[in-house]
Amino acid sequence: MLRREEEVDVEVRWEDQQQINEFGRLNTRLNELRGDTKALKGELDNLDDATTELMTGDGGKVNLQLGDAFVVVEEEFATEYCEKKQSIAPAESATQYCEKKQEGVQAKLDALSREEDSILKRQAELKKILYARFGASINLEA
Repeated sequence: MLRREEEVDVEVRWEDQQQINEFGRLNTRLNELRGDTKALKGELDNLDDATTELMTGDGGKVNLQLGDAFVVVEEEFATEYCEKKQSIAPAESATQYCEKKQEGVQAKLDALSREEDSILKRQAELKKILYARFGASINLEA
């Protein structure tokens, strides 16, 4: 809370309100991006683990996830099942599919990162403008 002598009595113009609203929308989008990024990183880790498991597998038994349950099956069956489920071309192995999927997820992560950078840059501009106008009377920190 500001002390009485620290308060700045500035009228909020329509333009100011638009900038404050924009900052709020950007902040909401930034939080969404961070959640999406976290989910994609988890997916990327899972794909990496799956690829590593398939590459180091000895052709024996593997865990195949069906819904919330895991079923122990032969690696060959799991590969065929995944190929049918994911419409993988017959010449493409499950490992190749996972690697392609990883590339797609990484591309999405890169796009989210660029958008986050753009948002942070715009928020910095808005902070500069709004703090110059309102001083300590406005709080734009998360």
